[in-house]
Amino acid sequence: MEVDILPAAWRRASRQLAAAVSDALDGDAPAGGDGPDLGEPLRAAPPAGAPATLWAAAKTGAAVAGLPLTATIGGYTAVRAQREALRRITLFPEQLRAIGEGRTGPLPVRRVGRLPSTGRFVFTSDLHRCVRGRVDWPARQGTKDLYRQVVADYAEGGWSLVENGDVEDFWMVGGSTWGTTYDLGRLAAGLAGPLADQTRRELLGDHLDRIVDNNRPLYDLLAELSATGRYHRTLGNHDDVLADPQLVDRLAQHLPGVEVPDALVLTDLGAEATTGPSLDAVAAVVMHGHLTDAWNGPGLATLGRTATWVASGLDDLPTGGALSGLPGEVATATLLGGRGENRLITLDERYGANRRFDSLDEERLFGQLARTAPEGGWPWLILGHTHFPMLRPLDAAGNPVRYANSGCGVLPGAFTALEWDGSRPDPLRLVVHHLEGGRPARTELTADGEVLAVR
Repeated sequence: MEVDILPAAWRRASRQLAAAVSDALDGDAPAGGDGPDLGEPLRAAPPAGAPATLWAAAKTGAAVAGLPLTATIGGYTAVRAQREALRRITLFPEQLRAIGEGRTGPLPVRRVGRLPSTGRFVFTSDLHRCVRGRVDWPARQGTKDLYRQVVADYAEGGWSLVENGDVEDFWMVGGSTWGTTYDLGRLAAGLAGPLADQTRRELLGDHLDRIVDNNRPLYDLLAELSATGRYHRTLGNHDDVLADPQLVDRLAQHLPGVEVPDALVLTDLGAEATTGPSLDAVAAVVMHGHLTDAWNGPGLATLGRTATWVASGLDDLPTGGALSGLPGEVATATLLGGRGENRLITLDERYGANRRFDSLDEERLFGQLARTAPEGGWPWLILGHTHFPMLRPLDAAGNPVRYANSGCGVLPGAFTALEWDGSRPDPLRLVVHHLEGGRPARTELTADGEVLAVR
């Protein structure tokens, strides 16, 4: 039985009013994407609107005024969360064994999907699809049309798609009147706690519907793939609300049959049918990558959510969207120039971050895996989350590790992806999709010591 502080009729009326006011004030602002400028980043950020700008100024002022206190609390929170992250790193090898063997492990991984390792899959991640306005990062970076066209080409070629977490973004707020309404509604529901669970769930469902509407041509394509079993995904941190089965049901209204597990394995399904699940049959384990992240992991995301909330406000200030934190054109040029970094990320052991505000300690994670490796080694580990594409990166000792990262979908005019072709002896490829002569182009990157060279 659903219990909520507000009666159903009141909730319905307030949702309708909030939607009507938001739409009226946002007007006919461009939805972003699906236009003629395929792959072209916007020259200026879309207008946030007066309500978003005023709310951004209010919460930025509050954040600055409370900085001495929040910095102290933040430091304490980081230290405590990092202790748990280090504990999870210690337990991660056992979790991998449990995933391979089809049993429950020691870490918060509740659902695992299993796919044939002989298949052909394209992995993307960190797409951050959102509502229209300033939080529509794919539109601002010029990747919406490009991504849809490339996915359509893969689909026509018989590939299946795996979107590996941070697909829809429920953490970013503001950017428009609706985004501000969503932010305020989310805060109010949070203050009410369990008494407003249904209010919160309905708000998140409405937000999801608007994300889909803002990316309708892509979701029409994804729905076709999902209905034929060729669309898969995992749970990330920015879309962690989909741990709620009712919200997965809401997503399934747009993507028939969709499931949102915490991890996927590429395995020999025939062998498993005969002898049962076994790590020996697993070729790759696919996870978003936030499980051992002290700032963004399951149950540890206070700092990550707060940082995103503050950053969203800064981006809505009257600065033309200059404070978004989005990668600039140099990021795409570096990859296409064969100069992308291909070395594991290292963090401060006490606070779980570094000067670049990375928060996934790949060096310690893979060091633990190396110390506990089974005979024959671990299967491939395929992650996203960091936004940095990698393929067999080097650890601190200069040794390559069996790890691939799909990067992100919000580079200026480009996105990175991993291709898995189970018919090849070496199944993984890392690629950049971008424009060349006004048409989509594919550039393959290969590991060359500490950098990603262009093949």
